[in-house]
This record gives sequence, structure tokens and C-alpha cells, in this order.
Amino acid sequence: MSSTSSRDESAPPSNAGKRLRLARWLKGTGIEIGALHHPLAVPATAHVTYVDRLPESELRRHYPELAGEPFAPVTMIGNAQDLSALSDGSVDFVIANHLLEHLEDPVAALVEFHRVLRQDGVLYLALPDPRVSFDRDRELTGVDHLLEEHRHGTAKNRREHYLDWATRVDKHPEPEAHAARLMAMDYSIHFHVWRPDTFLAFLVFAKQEAGLDLELAAFAPPESADDNEFILILLKGASSRLRLPGADGEERADRLPGLRARLGRSWLGPILRPAYRRLRRGWSKGHRSATS
Repeated sequence: MSSTSSRDESAPPSNAGKRLRLARWLKGTGIEIGALHHPLAVPATAHVTYVDRLPESELRRHYPELAGEPFAPVTMIGNAQDLSALSDGSVDFVIANHLLEHLEDPVAALVEFHRVLRQDGVLYLALPDPRVSFDRDRELTGVDHLLEEHRHGTAKNRREHYLDWATRVDKHPEPEAHAARLMAMDYSIHFHVWRPDTFLAFLVFAKQEAGLDLELAAFAPPESADDNEFILILLKGASSRLRLPGADGEERADRLPGLRARLGRSWLGPILRPAYRRLRRGWSKGHRSATS
């Protein structure tokens, strides 16, 4: 069987800087779903548990095209629409890279992500841009189609999705038979296709449909000719203050050099801080006088 759903989704080198920049939002404990051979590189402040629908031995049978590739260590069995191993509000972040397009009901996945995230938790989403992927010959998925499947089930359209894949992606000479084989395997195709603007439109309707309290905090479209993805950072819950990556006091202290950082975090910090501020104001005043 020839298929491209996992093999051709690797992030090219041009994506690396963008992924690292957006990963600055991640800290604490969280999960990445379906990482396979391309887990996201995360900051040292982030601790990831890898979730997949199958253990590694079965994943390797499912994706023979990835033979020889190292996989992220799967320690939790689950999927984007069933994270029942996790309680409500139990993780600081969820990473879902090149995942939502594989789901028949992506609204249900967003509901589950929202459930397991803590207040201010981070949802990191990366999706392929069809103009720079094997989806280039396929039609974009409309919002009405997605909401219809969420409300009334996905079974009646399943064969059409696989046939579209067999015809427009794999371009198989016998698309009907090929689609039937893929369905029998429950092979992970792209059920849906979005560009950045159409995904944002879908997100607006999904939030309304499911009552999701998610704020768009960052968005990065493709940034070069060979950049095949767009990335979104969504934060759970509304906030009256602007939320930024690395904006809390603990992370600022981590960036202070040496002894000053250690003192600032110790019990001496509250005692020494007023004296340090007075000294700094006096130095600034003297410096301005000397240079005027």
C-alpha cells in the first residue's frame, strides 16, 4: 500500500525557528497527541507525556513507511476525542501537530482539549497548508460540512472522504478498491483540508457550537516557500490582562544573571528589593546629571 499521510508531513528545516518561537508558550506538564517520529521540541520548563491511539508496536505495523524512524515514547493510550485517562483541568498544555485534519470530528477533539486544560492552559495547534502539501488538489472543507458531521455523525460521509483521498492524493488507478482497503485498515488519512483563513473561520463557529472558552494568543502562517504549516496558540479562559509567553515573575527571575537571580528567589528577596530599587534610582539620577 502506498500512502503519504504520515511520511510527507515532516516539518522542513524552514519550520524549525517558527516552531521554537511558538513553543515558548509551553511550560509545566502537558501532553502531545500523535507525535509519532516528529515530537515538538519544547523548552526545558515543559514536561511532555506522549499520547497515541495505539502502542508503538502497533503504530509501526500501521505505518510501515516509517520503519527505522525513532518514535516518541507513548506512555498513555488515548486519542484526541477520548482523553479519559486525564481528569478535567489536569494539564498545562496540549500539543496537536498535524492532527486535527486526521479527525472526522475535529470539534469533538477541541471539546476534549478544552476539558483537560487548566485555566490559562495552552493549546498548540499546527496544521498543514494544502498549497504546500499533498492536499493541493483537494477542495477545502466548509464550515457547514464540519458542523453537520459534528451534530449528526460522520459515518455517512466516511466512504466519500476515503474515496477523495484515494483519487486526489494517492491518485490510485483503482480508487474504489484502494479506498475500501484504507477504510478496512482504519488508515489515518486527512479527512479535512483548511487554509489559514478557512481554519480560523471554522474555529469561530466551533467555539460557538461547543461553548469553548479559547482565546487566540498567537498565529503564524507559512513564512517561506517551503514552509508547509500554520500554527495557532490558543489559551483557555478569558483574561483581563494581556497574556504573553514568559511574562510571569518566575520566568523573568530565571533570566536574571547569577547571584541576583538566586537572591531574588530566596527569602532575602523581599528585604533586599526596596534597597536595590533605591540604589538603582540614585544611580540613574547621578548618571543623567553626569551626562547632561
